[in-house]
Formats: sequence, C-alpha cells, structure tokens
Amino acid sequence: MSVFGIRKFLRRHLTPEQRRVIKFLVVGTSGVPVNLGVVFLATILIPVATFDGLRVSLSGMLGIATLTSAGLRDVLAYGLGIVVSILTNFLLNNYWTWGDRVVGDDRQQFLRRLVKFYLVSSVAALVQLGTSSVVSALVRGNEFFAYPLQGDYRVYHAFAPMVGILCGLLINFVANNLWTFRRKRGAQ
Repeated sequence: MSVFGIRKFLRRHLTPEQRRVIKFLVVGTSGVPVNLGVVFLATILIPVATFDGLRVSLSGMLGIATLTSAGLRDVLAYGLGIVVSILTNFLLNNYWTWGDRVVGDDRQQFLRRLVKFYLVSSVAALVQLGTSSVVSALVRGNEFFAYPLQGDYRVYHAFAPMVGILCGLLINFVANNLWTFRRKRGAQ
C-alpha cells in the first residue's frame, strides 16, 4: 500500500481527532532521534571532567556523596535533548498536527502558542528528565545497560531518555490539545 493509499484508508476509517492523535505520535516519534542525537552529541563532545568542580561543590552543598561528574554531564545532555526536540516538535505540530486550528494566525499568536507549548512540554520534560535520570542511575551499573556504544556513550544513554519520553507523552497530547492548540470559539 502506498503512502497515498494509507492516507486514504485513514481518512475513510478514522475521525479527524483520531488522525490528530496519529499525527501527534508521528511528530513525537520524529522528536526521538532529535532528542537522542543531541544526547549523543553532548555525551561525545562534553568531557566528564568539565563537571568535576561542579560535582565537588554540589556534593558538599547538597550532601550527596554519590553525585558523579558523569551523572551531571548526563543530566545536561538529557536536558539539551529535551529543549531541542521540543522546538522541532512544536514546529511540526503547529503546521501539521493542529494546522487546521491555526490557519490565518499572526506572529503574535504563533509566539503565544510556542510559549504555551514550551510550558506544557516543560512539565512533561520535568517528568521525562526525572524519569531519565532515575532510570539512568538505576541501570548504570548493569552490565547490559553500561555497555559502551561509542566512547562514553552507553546503552543507558539511549534507554533512559526513551523511558522518559514515554512518560511525558500523555501529558503533552492532552494539555496541548486542550490548551495550546484549543479550538477557536465558534469552530467545529
């Protein structure tokens, strides 16, 4: 079946809102390689030693003896992956997933949606970041998850953010559908 055949099939058998959910999932899926690519680049390009001084300061200030430079670098890498993928997801969702609701909007409305999208995504991102960090810490010592894929980049660097992404998915769709891209008054 061709892409056009699939599109025709979906139009015939799914409601517009069901198709919107599928579009949202496609966009979210496209954000995964963006997120993981940024995590990969940050992990490869930012040496762990960069965080040695910060680790010592935070360990003393917070009293966390198990704080590691690698753990701090990973949190930064996960955070960067989240911020960049939120932007790419917003652009795709704005023009494709909810494009029917934003037709004719001006730059100010676009920027307002971008801010709302980042707010919603930030809540989901905090869930994602927390989940990624916890999962990373839990599996870091496991032989399978600690297996190096490229230099310092290990299996858990891909696995932990994917678990976090799944946790933030539901929050993102519901809040963005009801608030960021809500129907305009009088629209069907």
